Amino acid sequence: MSACRPIESVRLFSLAVACAALLRLVSQTATAGDAIRLAESYTDQRTYSTQSNITTSGKVLAAKGDGAKDELELAATVTFDFLSRRLPPAGRDAEALREVREFQAALLTTKVAGYETKVDLPENRQIIVVSGTREGLLSYSPQGQLTRETVDLLEIPGDSLSLLALLPLTEVRVGEEWLPADWVVQMLTGIEAVETSELKCRLDQATPTAAKVTFNGKIKGQKLGTNTTVTVIGALLFNLETQYLTQAKTIYTITSDVGTVNPGLDMKVTTVLSRKLADSPGELTDALLSRIPLEPSPEALGLKYLAGPWGLELSHSRDWHLFQAAYDGGAPVAILRLVEHGSLVAQCNFSPAPPAQTGAMTSLEKFEADIEQSLGERFGEVISRETIPLDDGRKVLRVAVSGNVVVKSVKGRADIPMNWIYYLVASPQGRQASFVFSVEPPLLEQLNNRDRELVLTLRFVPPTL
Repeated sequence: MSACRPIESVRLFSLAVACAALLRLVSQTATAGDAIRLAESYTDQRTYSTQSNITTSGKVLAAKGDGAKDELELAATVTFDFLSRRLPPAGRDAEALREVREFQAALLTTKVAGYETKVDLPENRQIIVVSGTREGLLSYSPQGQLTRETVDLLEIPGDSLSLLALLPLTEVRVGEEWLPADWVVQMLTGIEAVETSELKCRLDQATPTAAKVTFNGKIKGQKLGTNTTVTVIGALLFNLETQYLTQAKTIYTITSDVGTVNPGLDMKVTTVLSRKLADSPGELTDALLSRIPLEPSPEALGLKYLAGPWGLELSHSRDWHLFQAAYDGGAPVAILRLVEHGSLVAQCNFSPAPPAQTGAMTSLEKFEADIEQSLGERFGEVISRETIPLDDGRKVLRVAVSGNVVVKSVKGRADIPMNWIYYLVASPQGRQASFVFSVEPPLLEQLNNRDRELVLTLRFVPPTL
């Protein structure tokens, strides 16, 4: 779940006040005996306009050795403004929830320990397909691959599509409660592996034109292998005349440990959502919807990683996560980690390498000697070596090495067997980049050649600031 932000020109208001104002518009109140239907059709062809304003406050927990953690102040705001239309269901339960969106705004501003960063949606990726899964909403763009930053940005807390799963499957009366299916709280919170969960909804108020539903729940489990606990409370308004969700306020309280990829978190996330019928479908025409497949291709779900200052670009699966990157200084490196089913499989250190002469590259013999020198006492033996010629003129050297990593602690010293797979890639113009994959021997089969797949996606592009 990403941190969050509001449209500065829109005044945030409490949902309680909004509910009261709406309910006062009618003079007649539904009685407790009236059965009410709350449902948006899966085949609804109307276009909706949604604004979502999100604020986050709390702490980021960063490991600093010996089990200690640094606590860094976190504050973030997010603004979303988009049109949406429903897409045909791709299956049952969560998979029945699908829509395509055209974003007018998607901007995240985050401040951690006083350092501010901003992430927004690129202008050439404004069309986004959102599909429900048990583990959360899956976003991709038919306009091209997204980056990890963009995918994280589009994880909208209190997303309108997730909130629709809270609605009851049968008619309910004022004061009546219901328990949504267990996948609903999982999708609403993005937890991948569930230990315990609970979620309860209640029809709190109703008039002939509007209904208010309150909900609260808690889930404990793992996200990217990290222990995470999320509590969620909120309320939503539903228009009974035209049968659609109009407003919602959702509050998340999230705690998570320091993980393989992400820092620990202790934060509160508040989402205020407003939704109405749009006057125009914008770019979301019937022709566009007809071109969106039920199941996206692996290529469409793939992500781009651009190391702009180096002029290097990769395409990778969503199992690869950027752990950290330093684009300048004496040892520039980007570290990616392959995480599968919550467990670390391999780490990739990716860096620019000194250029060679045009049409040439570092020799295999020198590359192998450099590897042995850099590993020092960790070096064991060379397992394999090869040169991989490519049709586009790039050249690739690959050397696999075995050895040991020494880990020292208060309990003593341990030698951990390790395999390293080194790559050097050269362009026809002599530009070079290097990769080092670290993987423990029992995980080599699980890595399953994904090191080579990642390396071969490398593109040399013009550097950017």
